[in-house]
Amino acid sequence: MEHRDQMILRRLGQNLHAERSRNSLTQEQVADRMGVKVTQYSRMERGEHDTGITKFLKAAWAIGMTPDDLFRRLEDRMP
Repeated sequence: MEHRDQMILRRLGQNLHAERSRNSLTQEQVADRMGVKVTQYSRMERGEHDTGITKFLKAAWAIGMTPDDLFRRLEDRMP
């Protein structure tokens, strides 16, 4: 995986984690709302797994985020 791709995945995961924490949700709750295993969601938050855009959007919606929230600051620090 390219460095830029890894940076994008990490930023998306950071955004998910921050909003999940603000909403006092556990990883288990979000994974359950998405219909995925907690291990898959956890890897998404850590930026370790490129699950495709649909899973990231499902995670955002499960947390109560908009797509704009998910992609916020994505362009920051991109080479």
